[in-house]
Amino acid sequence: MRHMGVYLSLLWVSGTFRNCTQSEVKEMKCIMGEGVTFPAAVKNTGFLIRTTSNDGTPIAEVINEAFSITSNSFTGRVQWDSSTGLFSITGLKMEDSGQYKVQNNDGQNTDAVYQLTMYDPVSTPQVSSRNKMKPTCSVLCSVENGREVTLSWQREGETLNSTSSPDLNTPLSLPLEIEENSAPFSCVAANPASNKTVTVKPEEFCLDSVSKPHITSTAAEGYQGRCCSVLCSVENGREVTLSWQREGETLSNTRSPDLNTTLSLLLEIEENSAPYTCVAANPVNEERTVLNTSELCRVDCSDYKGAVIYLKKRSQTLGTEDPPDEITYADINHRARGTQRGNEQKEQTTPMGASDDTVYSNVNHKRPKKQEAAAPTVTQGESSCVYAEVRRK
Repeated sequence: MRHMGVYLSLLWVSGTFRNCTQSEVKEMKCIMGEGVTFPAAVKNTGFLIRTTSNDGTPIAEVINEAFSITSNSFTGRVQWDSSTGLFSITGLKMEDSGQYKVQNNDGQNTDAVYQLTMYDPVSTPQVSSRNKMKPTCSVLCSVENGREVTLSWQREGETLNSTSSPDLNTPLSLPLEIEENSAPFSCVAANPASNKTVTVKPEEFCLDSVSKPHITSTAAEGYQGRCCSVLCSVENGREVTLSWQREGETLSNTRSPDLNTTLSLLLEIEENSAPYTCVAANPVNEERTVLNTSELCRVDCSDYKGAVIYLKKRSQTLGTEDPPDEITYADINHRARGTQRGNEQKEQTTPMGASDDTVYSNVNHKRPKKQEAAAPTVTQGESSCVYAEVRRK
């Protein structure tokens, strides 16, 4: 009778752990350090078995909804979800590669066999610029090599090119020529279990950061309310634009396809205007320089030598003979400062309508007779005006 009990027990074990070859093997690619869940469910009674050839070693079991781990190497790493009936293994190791079987004894006696293959997680690819010359620029994508790792360039879901190598000690690299104004590209590193993607926007990898613009004074004069001209310059680059702005409004701008030429933009400063800003920008970034008029421009134009003046005729006294026209005083309409008049200037009659800030010149020029001598040089302007240069003392 005792021998009969042993025989029945062996028969039960033989029937419980059936041969793995009876079920179709399903491939499962797993990442080391992560976990895997077997999709075959055991609700009441069943086993998770690691198979070797025709033999099987149970690593966990469920008996009447009671779960237990039966293998020391999987202690703390195997779970069973009572609500779904699914087995899972966490903290996967390279030695966990192999064949596993989920045996369901809930009444149907079905088996599901899985082949687990472990992979290292793929590294994140790195992208660098190789050259930034128009009309295309070149970028290079690189990644650490590994088992079955491939590196590819993709755009809008389409693979443009790819590479792989059996030499696991050599990093994978893949260049790409990027056209100007093209759609974003993706560099994808992948193995059968994982993938990492880096998105490449052409403007980010094909454009240098713009330099800070530099402002210099080019002229200072007092004429028609303009006292200063300034020049803003910046090193040129791909898609760089240089502009003058005031209170958010762009006054002027320039750009050039010749990357070897410095961009420059002239500005004539108006008196009592709001601050100006010189802006250098490309699609990646911008740099601003605010114009300091107190350093580069002297707004009081009368402080400059070489001011332009008008010389006007003295009006004639009624009832006298018409003497030759005399040009005897200057009328400056450029906010010139009032100065002390010399003794000779005080003897002259102040013309009607002259302002307090008029500066008088010591001029007593009689118009020469016709055809006797060349007339004084006259610039374009009013026919009755002669331009002269007056230097401040």
